[in-house]
Order: sequence, then structure tokens, then C-alpha cells
Amino acid sequence: MSIWHRITVDKKHSKLFGVCAGIANAFGYSRMGVRVTTVIGLLFAPIITLTIYATAAVLLPTRQQVTA
Repeated sequence: MSIWHRITVDKKHSKLFGVCAGIANAFGYSRMGVRVTTVIGLLFAPIITLTIYATAAVLLPTRQQVTA
């Protein structure tokens, strides 16, 4: 299975929309590390980070919608 099929929005562990939790789950990173990286991205490149985050929140499927 491709990595693009494993990235989902994780509503169970979400703080806002679950994008960071889903990315952390797909790549095996810690959720806190991905969230800290996102905040740093917001500080240095807010428009790009917000655009990518919002697009991912809208387009990525939730974990329950994905079938194996």
C-alpha cells in the first residue's frame, strides 16, 4: 500500500482537525513532534503552512472511512 493511502485524519487523537495526528501515525513519528514542527512552520511560513494544513483537513479521509 502506498504511503498516500495511509495518511488519514485521526479524529481520535486530534487537537484541532487531526491532520498532525494522522501524519504522525502514517509515518511513525510522535504526535507531539509533528505538532511542534507545524507550529514552527506557522511561525516562519504561516501562509504556506496554513494552506497545506487546511487543504489536508478538507481532502484527507478520516480513519474510519479508509478500508484496507
